[in-house]
Amino acid sequence: MGLYIFDKDGTLVANKKTWFRLSQPVLRPEDQVLKPGVFEKLAQLRGAGHTLAIASNQHAVARGWITLDEAGEMVANCIQKVGGVSAWRICAYEKNAPLRIDGRPNPYRKETTCEKPAPGMLLDLMEALGFPPGETVAVGNSWKDRKAARAAGVRFVPAHDFFKPSKPDR
Repeated sequence: MGLYIFDKDGTLVANKKTWFRLSQPVLRPEDQVLKPGVFEKLAQLRGAGHTLAIASNQHAVARGWITLDEAGEMVANCIQKVGGVSAWRICAYEKNAPLRIDGRPNPYRKETTCEKPAPGMLLDLMEALGFPPGETVAVGNSWKDRKAARAAGVRFVPAHDFFKPSKPDR
């Protein structure tokens, strides 16, 4: 049995495509859609006795697009849609966020050990759930996820490989 830590946006749920940006996170729970194969794969892992967790940068908070409570609602909605996880962490901080939001200093603009590519969320989940690096796998869709996994000393699997449908036996 092991621990699988998943990124949320772009890994478990689809980002939305826009004309001005390749993709951005969905900002309302009802608009979150699981990526193909996610529900089935997580159910399979759970059935095999593995522990599942989510570690997600939530830059939309630092950019003033949603509140911290709304980011928590987004994660709770994702957890419901995937069938449950044992623990989750979000990081609302972004070192390059705007200096001000709505005319006030931005409290979420700072460098922290929780914002991926730093390994803080992964290390915290591993400690909380009792798993060493050798029994932990991180699954994500970005270089930040890969770098955070490396810094935490855990194996990284790209989401597009992890959720790839297996070929039927002939």
